[in-house]
Amino acid sequence: MKLSLLAWSAVIAVGAAIAADAPDTAGGTFKSKAVTLEIRSAIAFKAKSSLGSDDALIVAVTNATMHADALADYDRRRAVEKRIKDDDTGVVYFEFRPDGSYRGLSYYFAPGNGCGFCTSEVVSTVKLSGGKLAGALKGTEKDRPLDVSLNVPVMSDEHGTALPADGGAPGAAYLAYHMALVKRDRAALQPLLSLDRQQSWADAEKKGNVGKFVEYLAAEHPDKSVRITRGYARGNTAVLLVSGESIAGKLVGEALLMKEKDAWRVDDELVELDSR
Repeated sequence: MKLSLLAWSAVIAVGAAIAADAPDTAGGTFKSKAVTLEIRSAIAFKAKSSLGSDDALIVAVTNATMHADALADYDRRRAVEKRIKDDDTGVVYFEFRPDGSYRGLSYYFAPGNGCGFCTSEVVSTVKLSGGKLAGALKGTEKDRPLDVSLNVPVMSDEHGTALPADGGAPGAAYLAYHMALVKRDRAALQPLLSLDRQQSWADAEKKGNVGKFVEYLAAEHPDKSVRITRGYARGNTAVLLVSGESIAGKLVGEALLMKEKDAWRVDDELVELDSR
C-alpha cells in the first residue's frame, strides 16, 4: 500500500513547504466521470513529450497546495507522483509545445478513469511570455469538461555545479547511508540523516515507532544495490541521481542531501521502478 505524504507529515521536511499557502498559479475545475478536481495550484516544468522524445512544457495542476520551490531539486513529475498525488489528491498534466501552444493532457484518477494522452476538445488562450504560461483552457468534451486558468512560471533546469562521477562528499555520505539502512544499523544510520529527519526519529522514538520509521526510509531505497549516476550541488544542497535494484526490480531516482554542521546528511529520497 502506498504511504501518503500526509501519513508522515511530521517526517518529511518537504511536506511543510508543500502544505503552506501556494502562490496563485492556477484555478478552475477539471471533471472526468464521477470525479471533479477543484484546482488549487500548479507547477510548470520542461520535460519530454508523452508522445515521444520531443521537448515539451508540462503543467501539473492539483487540488492540493504545492510550491515549486519545494519540488525544484527533484525530477518534477516523479516528485508530484510520489509526494503530491494520493487517494485524495488528483493531478492532471497539461502538455504544451516549447512555444506555449497546447498539445494535450493526461491523468489517472482510478481504474477506468484516466487518459494516457488525449488532445481532447480544448480551446487554449495560454501563451508563453516572460517565462510564464498564462491564460485559460476550456474543454467542452462531454466526458471531460474543464475550465482552467493558469499563471504559472516555468521552473528552471539549473540544479547547480556538477559533482564528480562518484558524487564526491555527498556521494560518500549517501553510500554510507545505504549500507547502514540495508543492515538496519540504527546507530550508524541516525547521524547520517538530516537534522529534520533526526528530529522525526526522536519523535518516533518517544512513541516507540523507530522501527516503522526506519522501514519507511527503506521503502524509498534500493535495498539490494545502488549506484550514483550523476550529482549536482548548490550551496548546502546536493542532489544525487541514483539507480539500483530491490526485490521489486530495477529502480531509478534521486536523493537530496543537506550540508549541516559540516557534514552531508540525507534529507529525502525518491525512487521508482525503472520503466526503460
